[in-house]
Amino acid sequence: MATNPRIPDDRSTDDLNADLRRNAPRGGAPWVLIALVVAAAILTALIIWLPRTPKAGMTPNAASVPPQPTGNQIQFSGAKIVPAPVGNQVALQALMTNNSNTDVTGVAVTAQFVGQDGKALAQIPAKVMLLEDSGVTQDLVQSPAPANTQKPVRMVFDNVPEGWNHQVPSLTVTAVTATGNGT
Repeated sequence: MATNPRIPDDRSTDDLNADLRRNAPRGGAPWVLIALVVAAAILTALIIWLPRTPKAGMTPNAASVPPQPTGNQIQFSGAKIVPAPVGNQVALQALMTNNSNTDVTGVAVTAQFVGQDGKALAQIPAKVMLLEDSGVTQDLVQSPAPANTQKPVRMVFDNVPEGWNHQVPSLTVTAVTATGNGT
């Protein structure tokens, strides 16, 4: 007698269905739902607390920007050459007049050094420093020149050319900074 491999064994179909239900994969629906809720909560938190693009600020209008003095409002008088701390430097002392309506916190100048023949040899920039009575210089930022006043100042020029005529160079104001204080 031959056996047919397609014939089920003696087990009943009820037992077979019970085995299939017992070995069937468990449903993951509760865990999937919990994972989706947690992901939505994290996404919401990121959207709320991540930095945003800064809002456009108000640009200052003419009323909030103090008027700045011009180079014409700063004048120098009585300039004289004084001994410099280093050999190729030239120091000038002068009286600076602030004809503006604001306290000046910085002045930059350019000096034109000329040779014996009167031709320009070099234009050298320098920062104007306030000259105290003791002879010590101080930055105008720490001690501004008040509006409509005169103050003694010193300027030191580096790398002065050898062939200059040792006369007081002509000065040009190149930059002026000021505060909104003053009259």
